[in-house]
Amino acid sequence: MNSTKTFHFGNNSHDGNGYRAVVIKELLHSSYGCYIWPSAFVLAEYIWDRRNLFEDKTILELGAGTSLPGFLCASLSPQTHVILTDQSDYPQILENIYDGARLNRLLLTSDDIFAGSLRPNIWIRGLNWGEFCLRDQGKDKSEEGNLLQLLRDIEQNNRKLDWILGSDTFYDPKDFADIIATIAYILNYHAPKAKFLTSYQERSSKRTIQYLLDKWKLKCRQISLKSFNFDYDKYTSNNNSELSNSINNTSEETCRKEMIYSSSLQSIFLLEIWKD
Repeated sequence: MNSTKTFHFGNNSHDGNGYRAVVIKELLHSSYGCYIWPSAFVLAEYIWDRRNLFEDKTILELGAGTSLPGFLCASLSPQTHVILTDQSDYPQILENIYDGARLNRLLLTSDDIFAGSLRPNIWIRGLNWGEFCLRDQGKDKSEEGNLLQLLRDIEQNNRKLDWILGSDTFYDPKDFADIIATIAYILNYHAPKAKFLTSYQERSSKRTIQYLLDKWKLKCRQISLKSFNFDYDKYTSNNNSELSNSINNTSEETCRKEMIYSSSLQSIFLLEIWKD
């Protein structure tokens, strides 16, 4: 079973620069990466509010899953280069990202010889956090899941990362060290001026990444949701089309999701991390 949802940003008027609609696809699958999580709403709303900071930039999304923040960035301009990544061990998630790209018209048109392929400014890659050793050169790059190969490909396109995004990547504590090590490597050896923007839900006050930030000499600041006027009602209202237009979604299911979103949004934080 799958569903699609459309998320609206800005005002739907004749001014296309003031409005974007992003379609995401969810799958009923054991992998959490195939669902939309409330942390993605917060990150996407911040990106939209500060979209001038992301337009025409090179952006890497970690653990992209349904890719709401990444797809929103991709919609900002044709010059915005977006790299959507998730664990290479879960090909169904990468396939779901590709389906989302198709739904958001990020594929080349039928007039192009490469019709059906991703636009040149959109990449979808497997990326395993904390994995730095290059694998066999004969393997398909898109399935390698290796950070070094990805950074090499970016640099061969005469680019450097400007932003790294992650929504609810800090879900499982066993992954925390690998995530921060991945961020630290990028900032130390590829793009010292890049920043990691991450939204996460606090599920336990005992979980912390501060010791990892100290270990890798990274700085961090919390961004208040009030600073960009995050609208909680947009994601909890009964009239919210984002929650109600999914395929095979009953009114009972919609109400359940509204309650989950309402409680979860109150415990979400937004952090900006950079190299000391």
